[in-house]
Amino acid sequence: MYYSSGNYEAFARPRKPDGVDSKTAWFVGSGLAALSGAAFMIRDGHVRGDRITILERLNLPGGALDGGWDPERGFVIRGGREMEEHFECLWDLFRSIPSLELEGASVLDEFYWLNKDDPNYSLQRVTVNQGQDAHTDGLFTLGEEAQKELIAVFLAARKQMEGKRIDEVFGSEFFNSNFWLYWRTMFAFEEWHSALEMKLYLHRFIHHIGGLPNLRALKFTKYNQYESLVSPLCKWLLEQGVIFRYGVEVTDIDFDIKRGRKQVTGIHWLENGIAGNVDIGPDDLVFMTIGSLTESSDIGGHQAAPRLDEGPAPAWDLWRRIAAKDTAFGRPNAFGGNIAATKWESATITTLDARIPGYIRKIAKRDPFSGRVVTGGIVTVKDSSWLLSWTANRQPHFKHQPRDQVVVWVYSLFVEKDGDYVKKPMQDCTGEEITQEWLYHLGVPVASISELAARASKRCR
Repeated sequence: MYYSSGNYEAFARPRKPDGVDSKTAWFVGSGLAALSGAAFMIRDGHVRGDRITILERLNLPGGALDGGWDPERGFVIRGGREMEEHFECLWDLFRSIPSLELEGASVLDEFYWLNKDDPNYSLQRVTVNQGQDAHTDGLFTLGEEAQKELIAVFLAARKQMEGKRIDEVFGSEFFNSNFWLYWRTMFAFEEWHSALEMKLYLHRFIHHIGGLPNLRALKFTKYNQYESLVSPLCKWLLEQGVIFRYGVEVTDIDFDIKRGRKQVTGIHWLENGIAGNVDIGPDDLVFMTIGSLTESSDIGGHQAAPRLDEGPAPAWDLWRRIAAKDTAFGRPNAFGGNIAATKWESATITTLDARIPGYIRKIAKRDPFSGRVVTGGIVTVKDSSWLLSWTANRQPHFKHQPRDQVVVWVYSLFVEKDGDYVKKPMQDCTGEEITQEWLYHLGVPVASISELAARASKRCR
C-alpha cells in the first residue's frame, strides 16, 4: 500500500520485480516483524512462499505476541499490545489475512466490527485505598512549569535529548501529575528511561493525548493476540508455502564488509543442539530480529517465584556478535546492558473462585462475563508500593477458557519494593503472593485474602 494525500495510490498493486523468482528470503525469529515481512514479500513483492524460511529458537511462532495454556501452570500471557487506529502497517497487513472465525471476512474486518460494536474506554482508570476511585477525574494536573517542560521536550531537536534521562528534563511538578501517572503506566516508563524515547512517544501518540485518562483511543482483539493475530497470519503463511523451522537458534552471521556495502554471506545456527549453516548469495535476502523485550523471560508458578535469567540471551548475544563486526550495526548494550534498570515483571491470574469477579465488577463497573469490554485497559493502583496495574480484557480471553473464569494480567513498575500486603518485593514473590497483593488492592477483606489467593491460578515472569 502507498500512502499519500488521497487513495489514488493506496490500492494500486506493485509490479512484479525483475528477477524475483530467483530470490530466497531468510528470517531470523518469528515475531510480528518476521511474520509480517514474509506476508508483505508474498503479497506485494511477488515472492513465492516456498522460497521464504523462518528460523525460530522456540517451538512456536509469534515472539512477544504470545498467549497459551500450560498444563502445569494454566493460562500464560507475558503482555499485550495497545493498538489504535493509526497502526497503518498492521491494518494494511491484516486486511489481506482471512479471519479464522468469520467466513469471507479479513482479520481487519473482524477487528473493526468488534471495536465498532464494543468501543473501548475505561470507567475507572486509577484506584486508591483498596479499590476506591482515585478521582483523577480526567485531569492532567500539569502546572505551568510542567507544561513548559513538556512542550520543550516535544519541540526539542533529537540531538538535544540523546543521552539524557527523563528525570533530567522534567521536574518534581511533572512527576507528581496525573499526566505522568497515566503516561508511565500505559507505556511502562521509569524516570531513568530515555528522554529521547519519551519525546518520540509524544510525537507518535500526540493525537491521543486527550484520551489518556480513559484509554478511549485503544482497541483490543477478541481474544489474546496469539489466537487473534498470530494464528490466522501463520495459517495463511503456511498455505502460501512458507517454511517454519523451530528449535533453530541462530548464533552468528557472516558478512562481506566493504566500503559502502555490507553483505551477508552466511548464517550459522544450532538446530536442536546440532550445528548447521547456510551460505547466502547475492539473490538471498536476510531479515533479523535482534534484541527482544521478552528475551530470557522466566516463568514462575503458584508456589514459585520466577528466576532472574541473566543470560545467555540468544537474540541479544547475536546482536552483540554482529555489532562487533562493524560499528554501523549499533550498540546493543545501550539497550540490554543494564538488567537492574530494564527488568520488569508481569503475572497472569485466572480466577477460580466465584467471589473474585464481583470485586472486578465493582471497579470496572462492567460485567466481566458479558463478552464485551471489561476494564477498558489497565487499572492503576496509585498508592501501590509496586505501582501495580492490572487489566481484564474481553472474556473469554482464550478460546477454550472455561466460561466461569476470568483471566487477568498484572504488571508492576517497582518490582524491587516491598508490597503493601505482602511485605516482599514482587520479584521475590510466588504467584500466590502476587495474587494476594492484587486482591488486597481490589478491596478484598484482609481476612479473606489468603483463602481466595489459594483458589486462583497465576503465572509470573
